[in-house]
Amino acid sequence: MNQPTKTCLAIGDLFVPAETMREGLAPLKSLGYRIDLAEFDMGDYAGLQAACLEMEKNGPSAVRLKPELLERMAAADLIVVHFCPVPAALIEKARALQTIGTCRTGLSNVDAKAAKEHGINVVNACGRLADAVADFTVGLIICEARNIARGHEALRQGHWRRKYSNSGRIPDLPGYSVGLIGLGAIGQGVAKRLRAFGMRLMAADPYVSDVVLTELGVERVELDALIAQADFISVHVDVRPETRGLINHQRISLMKPTAYFINTARAEIVDEAALVEALQQGRIAGAGLDVFQSEPPGPDHPLVKLDNVTLTPHMSGGSDDALRRSPHLLCRLLMEAMQ
Repeated sequence: MNQPTKTCLAIGDLFVPAETMREGLAPLKSLGYRIDLAEFDMGDYAGLQAACLEMEKNGPSAVRLKPELLERMAAADLIVVHFCPVPAALIEKARALQTIGTCRTGLSNVDAKAAKEHGINVVNACGRLADAVADFTVGLIICEARNIARGHEALRQGHWRRKYSNSGRIPDLPGYSVGLIGLGAIGQGVAKRLRAFGMRLMAADPYVSDVVLTELGVERVELDALIAQADFISVHVDVRPETRGLINHQRISLMKPTAYFINTARAEIVDEAALVEALQQGRIAGAGLDVFQSEPPGPDHPLVKLDNVTLTPHMSGGSDDALRRSPHLLCRLLMEAMQ
């Protein structure tokens, strides 16, 4: 049996541990890789989450790596990460590096531009959280419109609550419209699930094909028209220059007074202050939010004080199944790219 001639350094963290990486990446041995393990250690979940938010705002160079980990990364032929940063300085130093794999869909922790300039292929686990986030989004829609979390909290406080901010206009889902801003893997998953509820499906996405829209039974609608027409508006786009602040004050003003706004994507896509104002003034029915400009938002944040919102702590993609499967998915994509 031939000895491995190339090194794959798999760098785990608290969400996807190194041993999970080893199991998922095992098929790479057939391509001559030895799987070495390392950990991106930020202390605890709060430290890791803070590092991730910092990279989302300021790029992979915003979080410093330990020198010994940098040295190991610089010597590898293949680096596989989850949240660990792969900055330009490392890419420039890593003479043997041929491929970077990330178990995430987004590339906020990988300097893809620097990798391209150095001829290094970047492979991401596109769609790895699609089911988890799609499930959660549908749950958040129902939870907000039907006051599930508010009813639960009232009972915990000893109150048999029957009056809510949307009393008198609490909807069933069949016959109502949902507008999906972005129809990638997650948006498509939401569409498939909500189609079973008998909802009208609309999407604003300039990149999705007519074939996909037809298969899903989704109507293509321009963004402003979607926002003005939809009973439920759900965001499913990445943060890019053209999407940052996409849902601004003017667009929020287009929403129906009976509309619900759902965001399980990224906080930077929305003008949070404008959304707070609309909710405070009752200009929209409510919101379900899993992401915030500042995380955690804290007890004095205006969103926390509102009665017409359902808030969750950035957990939509955090199913155990999705995290456990992500190295397996990435491995298949890596092998396709290498063969």
